[in-house]
Amino acid sequence: MSLCGLVNVLKPPQMTSHDVVMRVRRFLREKRIGHLGTLDPDAAGVLPVAVGQATRIVEFFAEQPKSYRGQLCLGVTTTSQDSTGQPLVVQQVPMLSREQLHNALQAFTGPIEQMPPMVSAVSVQGKRLYEYARQGIEVERAKRPVTIYEITVVDFDEAAPETIVLDVICSSGTYVRTLFHDIGQYLGCGAHMGWLIRTQSGPFAIEEALSLECLQEAGASIQLLSMYDSLAHLEAVEVPLTRLSALQQGLSQYLPQSDWVEGQWVRFHRDQQLLALGQVSYQEKRWIGQPRKVFHEGQNMPR
Repeated sequence: MSLCGLVNVLKPPQMTSHDVVMRVRRFLREKRIGHLGTLDPDAAGVLPVAVGQATRIVEFFAEQPKSYRGQLCLGVTTTSQDSTGQPLVVQQVPMLSREQLHNALQAFTGPIEQMPPMVSAVSVQGKRLYEYARQGIEVERAKRPVTIYEITVVDFDEAAPETIVLDVICSSGTYVRTLFHDIGQYLGCGAHMGWLIRTQSGPFAIEEALSLECLQEAGASIQLLSMYDSLAHLEAVEVPLTRLSALQQGLSQYLPQSDWVEGQWVRFHRDQQLLALGQVSYQEKRWIGQPRKVFHEGQNMPR
């Protein structure tokens, strides 16, 4: 029986997200594997990986918040907005009080717009920005809306304000390196990102993340997080035995409650085994759930 579920991988630095997927594929001997959101090669931390049929639910994690701990380095801007780039401008770091730092961070809390960095994978005219950057070309690109939910100061010394450690909770698609660069511009001395650790991605926290060494040792006997549990942010509806056959054929299911929202996604399950994902609609004076993704393999069926 093939594996199915999700695993919270602790990505080491100096390794791409694709490299991690290739390693996990080899350890678990499963071809169908994909990650839930790219983490830069130099960054470390949480990289959730979907295995088997769970690759079909990756899209349901795309909008979940992510958390990071990173080092803000004041006084130097770089070509990549992080420590791997070449210095562009070096400026003296002014005396900075905790109140001034707080006010600067508040200015970047909430909905903001970011200019994607040239080292990102955003496509412009059919070409990735990092491909232009490798040729020394800078192209125009549109700003993108993101949301910074919270920025917390972890380590800051007013007597030596050049390096500051921050915790950031943000929406998917946020470039933390760009956030740090922009904070430096706001403070008038420039800045870049030193190091970065992703501490949480959706329901996956760094405290429960497994190293590649642990995954290699466990191999195919690894205990994966079930699709049902990983999608706890979606409402759940248990399917009666009499309706299982209809569900497996993709037929609509009546919903037991009345406080639904048109178009919302729902988990159909039996004994907490995910059978299907569907969307809610109101038809003929009743709320129904239309299955959109049906899971047929044995590990998702009631015994």
